[in-house]
Amino acid sequence: MISSRRRGKGKCDSASCTRVAMAVLVAANLLLCFIFGFFHLQHVEAAQAIDFGELDFSKLYDPPPGMSTPELPNLARDAQSQMEAVQPTTRIWSLTNLRKEPEAVVSPSPPMALALRLASCPVCGNQILGQLPTPLKKRAISCEWKEVPNTFLSDLVGVVAPDRLSAAKDICTEFGSACGGVTCSRSQGSDAFGCTARASAEPRASPAREVSYIKDCKFLEADCDEEAVKTAASNPFAKDMRGTAIVILAHNREADLRNCLESLLSIPEAALFTLHVSLDDPVAFATMGATIQRVASAHAVHIHVWKIYEQKPGDDYNSEMQKWTKMNTGKIAHHYWQVFERAFMEEHFEQVIFAEEDLLFSPDFLALFRSTAGLLDQDPSLWCVSAWNDFGFKGTATDHCRLQRTSYFPGLGFLLPRSAWLKIREEWPAAPTMGWDYWMRVAFRTFGKECIVPEVSRSHHAAAKGSSVSTAKQLRLFDAMAFADIPSTCVATDSCNHFGNISYLMEQEYESWMRKVIEDAPRLKPSELRLQNGKPLLKKLPNIVHVVPFQREEYAGMAEGAGLLPRNTKGSIPQDLRSEHYGVIVVQELVHPQYCPSTGAMAPKVGRMVSQHVPLLLVDRRSPRGYLQEDEQLRLESDFEVIAGGQGQSCEDVCKQRRSSCDKNQLYFLNDCNLLRKHFACEAGCAHQVGKELPVYVPDSFQPTHRQCLLTFISPMTCEAKHPSTARLCACRVIAPAPTSQRI
Repeated sequence: MISSRRRGKGKCDSASCTRVAMAVLVAANLLLCFIFGFFHLQHVEAAQAIDFGELDFSKLYDPPPGMSTPELPNLARDAQSQMEAVQPTTRIWSLTNLRKEPEAVVSPSPPMALALRLASCPVCGNQILGQLPTPLKKRAISCEWKEVPNTFLSDLVGVVAPDRLSAAKDICTEFGSACGGVTCSRSQGSDAFGCTARASAEPRASPAREVSYIKDCKFLEADCDEEAVKTAASNPFAKDMRGTAIVILAHNREADLRNCLESLLSIPEAALFTLHVSLDDPVAFATMGATIQRVASAHAVHIHVWKIYEQKPGDDYNSEMQKWTKMNTGKIAHHYWQVFERAFMEEHFEQVIFAEEDLLFSPDFLALFRSTAGLLDQDPSLWCVSAWNDFGFKGTATDHCRLQRTSYFPGLGFLLPRSAWLKIREEWPAAPTMGWDYWMRVAFRTFGKECIVPEVSRSHHAAAKGSSVSTAKQLRLFDAMAFADIPSTCVATDSCNHFGNISYLMEQEYESWMRKVIEDAPRLKPSELRLQNGKPLLKKLPNIVHVVPFQREEYAGMAEGAGLLPRNTKGSIPQDLRSEHYGVIVVQELVHPQYCPSTGAMAPKVGRMVSQHVPLLLVDRRSPRGYLQEDEQLRLESDFEVIAGGQGQSCEDVCKQRRSSCDKNQLYFLNDCNLLRKHFACEAGCAHQVGKELPVYVPDSFQPTHRQCLLTFISPMTCEAKHPSTARLCACRVIAPAPTSQRI
């Protein structure tokens, strides 16, 4: 009975069976949709997020695709053989491997014939072109595209709106090595729709059955004329750097130091230099020294090792200063001080290239210094050459030839001459509390000096952690930096002319073109660079330099729209004006989707989206150089006077005592070391700090910044703020005559 009842309950009529079958099919379809949707969201997220495994540094040392090696003349063969005798091998690098032990995979260095060939037909020429000067030669490019069905590429590049395949390929080609290919949502005949440019060139399986196109481009040779060959070796600013010291500052990260040294020694020109590593962690001296020895032995080179011991504060250090020396910023500042003193005062080197253990270098890293070092001898307004551009992001930095001047000291692989250190050391404070690099920026501005930097960086910050790198946003920011990937055109036997004609970098010529382009360029308002609902407001013609007059207070709101803040990196670094030239920031290419130049209208959400390339000059209206038109500039108003306040007073208090009022907009003009020194003793020099009461003098003997004058690169100005340990410098409106007042 039991079994028959169970069998009876298990029976169903045809309608019931149909309903059950349909329910099962619906449930199965829903499950499949969920699975495919989950995987699709995963790889879409991967395409938009930074993938540290995609950037393969081995590609930096391979010859550009399609470039053959011609038969070398006898002299070229001789030069090649000399360099091959000291030419090291290179490892295959990837950011994934850099965060663990590097694999012992060895690949041959690029043949010297390639460098000689590029030297005879260089990328950077002798003719200065464009509104933003560049010696980049216009070379024809031919690209082939390999179709890979059912795959996608990670990391979006440039526009984020989907476009047709032909347009996406054009965008990818314009981005050069920053773009590896194109991914389309589906294929529709010869011109698929729903395509975006991607940074990666490594296809991944796509559950959504997308299709990818891998880019393979080469330069055409038609534009290599005889005149370019004749003048290729001409560079009055090249300098013989044979025997010049390269000093790498290291702490205790063995893998990072090994990667750094391997990267440097993979450059054949490294044989011209003497190599030094400075260590500042006594606990790690033995292990770090062993790592250095292994690398040196593998490359048959000698690497000098310096040892820096813990700072022992003197009697003039108060308790807060002594605490600061135990902090990371204090230890790093002490390390740099000791290294500068050793290099310039003990070893008497005339010029030194300084780097840190968490950097990697482009193939033409040393060619940068060899090509430009002579500028520092001929132009007294220059104090350094750096391989790093703080605003050199993919998409906004694409010209491998263009160099720039900046009054913002960049660090991260820089050449400093002894003559500069002799001035800097006189100002170095006992406690540069915000870091040695920020203090250097103050010193450079105080003395009116600048650095030469490339538009596309020649150094890359590769470490996953460090004293100033600790968040995913910071790692995304560094991964968003453009990194040069062209071989050096220089050999040991000749002077170096890798960057072509660089005479435009001399101060007078640089100022001349800058003033002219700013005067003639059409204007944009800062509000036109802001994004609203993900859409840009920009409606200007492409390929024309536009000037954006702005105030420091507006910068944070326009940085992303100007291409100076990659997505998902907000808050990763302080929002100061980096890579500026006295308040002018160059943004070579601003890529905006959804604007159609032919109609002057925003494109709809569905349809053809067009990228726009707009070179920008962001010009601070308070620039001390006065680049803008008279009605665009801001100056300290004539009815304000500069007053030194008492300790613990706000500027509101100071001005009320004089029966006048304070205006925060006028305080920005007082944020200057030379002006502070007119009103305070500043016995310990000037330094950068963060705070609403700046700029100030610190008379409080308990503070680590005792007797320093403090200004800021970051903080906004206020009239109300005050601090019990500081005395403010204030701008008060003149109401009643003040015969004892002192003006700028």
